[in-house]
Amino acid sequence: MALNFDKYAQEGNEFINNLATKLGHPQEIARTGIILRAVMHTLRDRLTISESLHLLAQLPMFLKAVYVENWKYIEKPVRFTTLDDLTDEVKKYQDNYGESEFNWEMHTKDIVRTVLEELGKFISKGESEHIKAQLPQELEDFFMHSLHK
Repeated sequence: MALNFDKYAQEGNEFINNLATKLGHPQEIARTGIILRAVMHTLRDRLTISESLHLLAQLPMFLKAVYVENWKYIEKPVRFTTLDDLTDEVKKYQDNYGESEFNWEMHTKDIVRTVLEELGKFISKGESEHIKAQLPQELEDFFMHSLHK
């Protein structure tokens, strides 16, 4: 099977354009990419390596690339326990990636929910259950409702 990078780029562009529209800022593709990375990297840091690999197996190629970008192995996942902890981590990544001044006109938890809803289109219910098992109760409910809305 030949690799078709043009196809991956097209799919990735369609995804990010759709996400930007859902976030209410269809012209802000670069900023939408930053928030996508921030959410995915926050999730990645919370999951075990084995669970990340299971999740990666379900993502399309263009999202796999975003997920693994600058990934460093850590023995134990980051342990945030509340929705506020989650949004603080997303904001930290967002700032690190150069996006801290843009007014999204929505709360960070709603931005995260929107991103997870879009990612949920690629994640099976079974994989969502595996992710849920690694999260505290408050985050379990948030992730499950977001991934499979």
